[in-house]
Amino acid sequence: MNEQIIRNDELDRSNAIVASNAEIFRYAISSILSQQHLADTVLTTSNWSSVQAHLLRAHCTKLAVINTDVLNGQGHGMMRRLRLSYPHLRIIVVGQTRERMKILSLISAGAHAYILESMPMDEIAKAVRMVAAGHIYLPDMVGDLSMPEPESARPAGALTRRQQQVLQLLVGGASNKEIAHALNLAEGTIKVHLSGLFKALGVHNRTGAVASVHAQAY
Repeated sequence: MNEQIIRNDELDRSNAIVASNAEIFRYAISSILSQQHLADTVLTTSNWSSVQAHLLRAHCTKLAVINTDVLNGQGHGMMRRLRLSYPHLRIIVVGQTRERMKILSLISAGAHAYILESMPMDEIAKAVRMVAAGHIYLPDMVGDLSMPEPESARPAGALTRRQQQVLQLLVGGASNKEIAHALNLAEGTIKVHLSGLFKALGVHNRTGAVASVHAQAY
């Protein structure tokens, strides 16, 4: 079954939605949400159009867990549209990629967490709890600088890899504390990285950094 069937009155009150092509994954996430008392009613679906239709109707929805298998390779754009249309919606993206910049791109576009499909269920439950509590969650490997550099080396004068990670989270609206937690660093270290990236971008604060990123995007 691709979509959980619930009564119309329940649909209006549904406060969480889980979207994935894998029925077993939809069931697992729904179980976590129920067992952790994070949602009263959960809608599950296997397609993006149902996600959009549900959010238009059920304004009380507070959490969306979306697998990249329903995003048709357009994760960044879809996350940005969700964030703009539903600013109070907490969004968790689930996928297979381990590429830092792709993960951070999803966060900067509006997602509040990225969960690897291969993660143990107890770690997934932890991530869901964190996001429901208002935090950002990233897998440990995102902050592991011992992993090899991508093939394209950064040009002289460009941001360091760590500064890029900090900037992506900053653009996504994360506080210094949330960035520190996501990258497993001290807040003081984050302030040092922010100072360096502000200087590299030629700006003086967070607002300037975000404006610089958006200007480069266009």
